[in-house]
Amino acid sequence: MNREEKVFVKTNLVKLVIGLILLWFSYSYILNHPAEKASIFSGFQVLWQRAVVYVHKITNTNSEAFQKKYDYEKTYGELINMAENKPCVGSGVLAQIDETYRNLKNEWLKTLDQNLPGYMRDANKYKNMIDNCSK
Repeated sequence: MNREEKVFVKTNLVKLVIGLILLWFSYSYILNHPAEKASIFSGFQVLWQRAVVYVHKITNTNSEAFQKKYDYEKTYGELINMAENKPCVGSGVLAQIDETYRNLKNEWLKTLDQNLPGYMRDANKYKNMIDNCSK
């Protein structure tokens, strides 16, 4: 290797080491701050959901139902967080919300239109239970 190539390799190795150090600092920051971690991963999830809805819109399947399903999955995720942060909510209620959330995630497209109103009612019921609980 001539002198120019050696200088090129050295500068790129220094840049690589600095980049790895900065990447490690970023990773450790994200591990210690759950809100940042949630915002990054939720962005990827939203992109995936929009892609699925777009594909169903192109193939003329029920894309509106998928959009509603994803909206209610988000609502149930927020209900679970609210219930976990309120000490007056019992573990049985939290288990019911979690089970309904898992059922919604596993719901088939064929039965989604028929069962979505029930999930909406349950979400409102759980929200009222969480909001009206007292210690």
